Amino acid sequence: MPADYLLSVDLGTSHTVAVVVWPDGRTRPLLFDGSPVMPSAVFLDPAGTLHTGRDAERLALTAPERFEPNPKQRISDRTILLGDRELPVTAAFAAILSRVARTAIEAVGHLPNAVLTCPAAWSEQRRAALHDAAAQAGYRPVKIITEPVAAAHYYTSRLSHQVGAGQPLAVFDFGGGTLDIAVLERCPDGSFGVLADGGLPDLGGLDFDAALVAHIGATVKQREPEIWKRLENPNGASELRNRRELWEEVRAAKEMLSRSSVAPVTVPDMAQSLHLTRGELDQISRPLLARAIAETQRVLGLTGRRPEQLAGLFLVGGSSRMPMVSKMLHEGLGIAPTVLEQPELPVSEGAALALTSSAPVTPPAPMPSPPPQLTAPSLGLPPVTGSDQTVQLRRGDDRTPPSPPRRGTEYKARRIPPKWIAIGVTAIVLVAAITLGAWWFLNPYKQRPFAEELREVGSAEALDGEVDDGIYEVRSVGDRSAMFYTTSSSDASGQELHVRAVDNRSGELLWDGEQVLPGAGWNNAYFVSEELIAFSQEVEAGGEYRFVFLDWETGEVRNTVTSAARDAARSGDLLVVGPLGGSGFEVYDAAGEQVSSWSFESDVTVAQWSLVGTPDDIAHPTELANGDGRLWAVTSNNVSHVYDLESGEAVASKEIETVDDVYYAWNGFLYVAVDKETGYDLNVYDVEDLSQVQNIEIEVDGTIAPEAITVCGETLVCVGDLVPEQTDAYQWHVYDADKEKIVHDFDDREYGWIEPLGNRILAEYFAGDDIRTQIYNQNFKTVNNNLEETFDPIDGGSALTWPGRSTFGTAVGNVSGLGRDGSVVDLRIDLEVLACDASETRLACLTPAGSQIYSFRDE
Repeated sequence: MPADYLLSVDLGTSHTVAVVVWPDGRTRPLLFDGSPVMPSAVFLDPAGTLHTGRDAERLALTAPERFEPNPKQRISDRTILLGDRELPVTAAFAAILSRVARTAIEAVGHLPNAVLTCPAAWSEQRRAALHDAAAQAGYRPVKIITEPVAAAHYYTSRLSHQVGAGQPLAVFDFGGGTLDIAVLERCPDGSFGVLADGGLPDLGGLDFDAALVAHIGATVKQREPEIWKRLENPNGASELRNRRELWEEVRAAKEMLSRSSVAPVTVPDMAQSLHLTRGELDQISRPLLARAIAETQRVLGLTGRRPEQLAGLFLVGGSSRMPMVSKMLHEGLGIAPTVLEQPELPVSEGAALALTSSAPVTPPAPMPSPPPQLTAPSLGLPPVTGSDQTVQLRRGDDRTPPSPPRRGTEYKARRIPPKWIAIGVTAIVLVAAITLGAWWFLNPYKQRPFAEELREVGSAEALDGEVDDGIYEVRSVGDRSAMFYTTSSSDASGQELHVRAVDNRSGELLWDGEQVLPGAGWNNAYFVSEELIAFSQEVEAGGEYRFVFLDWETGEVRNTVTSAARDAARSGDLLVVGPLGGSGFEVYDAAGEQVSSWSFESDVTVAQWSLVGTPDDIAHPTELANGDGRLWAVTSNNVSHVYDLESGEAVASKEIETVDDVYYAWNGFLYVAVDKETGYDLNVYDVEDLSQVQNIEIEVDGTIAPEAITVCGETLVCVGDLVPEQTDAYQWHVYDADKEKIVHDFDDREYGWIEPLGNRILAEYFAGDDIRTQIYNQNFKTVNNNLEETFDPIDGGSALTWPGRSTFGTAVGNVSGLGRDGSVVDLRIDLEVLACDASETRLACLTPAGSQIYSFRDE
């Protein structure tokens, strides 16, 4: 194997850079996904495969608890918890170094000898972890050089700056997450020694991004408060993507301002772009950079040297390219810094250059074995092969091959031949813009823990009057619950409807409306959101309905609308009423004011209608409902229509199927199940123009017709056909819109209803006369549970069961929490209630003692 190539790797906190030195002295940075800078991030998938770089960042959006963006910061912890598995930090390092090794082999045909870098303050124990990780990744024994020493050699060798013996040089390493500062002294033999070092572990480029986002947010909030509300606190995948796009826009604008005086910022959902100026960036940066200047002065002061005695001030790290950094350092120290166009590269190349000089390095360590207690799971990495030998990457005790790759995201494990053939690199342009902490808190499918027991919040608030056997309902949303119940009346109407609002945090009454409207005809149709409280009453049998809108703050009637339609649906804070006279719709806001209306031809009636669902409803099923702001309808002339609720304008109208078929709209597609002589077709249409995008033939007994379509995942819909001679037992077929095919059949049992639990499936099935519940993961494998209760999802990672509403008075039952991992927590035995509803943290109930709020987890 040739010995005259050299691989130099700077495994940084936020990014990794690697350079190959060729035999003739030329240097070439390795490219990862088309860039010389690779995120130092890892993601452990359920199969035990560690993904790195931008692949890891992309997968983090699916399961952030399995993601670590900065393994280097976890070096003192020794282990990292990724999902449900504890992994040695060295295994994360090894995965990154293995990725570098594969790319180096692609470039030069074998894995060269290597030098790695580390912070100046790292102890021998931490440096030993790097040695261990390199050995796990198949490297021969490596040498280690500290990062400021590597930068100093680049400064003198590549940039040809003169630093005489005894002269100090300051290195200002400003990365994405941290700031490291070192002052070095040139020794007589040409090497460098560190005189003092320091830094700020909580100051980096991400802090500037956050400050700029807040600055942009102030403008967006003033102009478009609803847009900023969604960007600041995103719910669901689409809003999370919008937030990420905003951060990427801000970061790109920050980088553009390094070259120009103004940069546009496109804010998702806003019609016009905003702009950032160099002046705004400078003003925002000053208080942050003031800390950096003070720390630089402190570290320099530790050496007893004055700024004017420095031979130079060298800026490295990606955040150093901001012009304000050089300007304020110049102002604060009185010397002009040196900064390059690509300040991420000098440390890696400088480490290679140091080996040609007399720089002190950490000697190679013997190839160690990992401690038994830190055995890593399967890394899913290929062996690294040289021209005369193969070094198998260690994978702990688990020798099972990695799972098949997911489309477009996984590296497929395979043996690398002795003569490597370049296969190309797929460029991935997605760059994650938020840290692990932000991902964790915004992750729509995380599993939050339940308390050990159900706890009363406040005291029960007695009901006004004796509840009759007509109406008692609860609707809980966020911090408040609305409760509805009827009592007997002494007048001819026979009933009085009472509505009260309760604070979920304290259990106290916000208001009690007493009898809102007298009379019968209340029909259990209650619509509640953060802004809306509405309900309906049949005024004239079969003829006229009254929709009542209340004020959330006072309980007073805001408006009453009379309609010929009895059906209604809620989309956010809008109430859709229809079909009017069988052929039209009206849309009202929370105040009961009409927003839009439309109707079809006089001889056309509506046969089916509903709202276009959105994945946001999966993440927060108790709070968000329902739809993306559009309605679909099928009229008696077999024409399908899509309407925008706020404008009342037609999005699309087209004859596609018949009114007898089964329709469902989800995540931008309209699904129609069409009965045939043998089996049936599932046709998929784009709701934007009702153009057909897919036809799927589902083969079943010709006597079985499709009966239901429902959502069972972000990109999944489930199509159900009834089991013969049953009225509520189905066999379900799962269609994946991304893969454009049926990916699973639930036909091994008689299933009841099926619904998503985050990115898993919660399915009911019949065991004799009993209904049981089973969770299935994304590969449709059963999770470790088989439960007798039925559960309702309350967020993206958990579900709850509570006593069901009874039409014969109170119901008695248990309250239990269910995690997406199948774990069950019994919270209360034999709770007696009239009716309940859950938010993500509270269970609001009407009980014989009155209205009562219960807590099952911390907010």
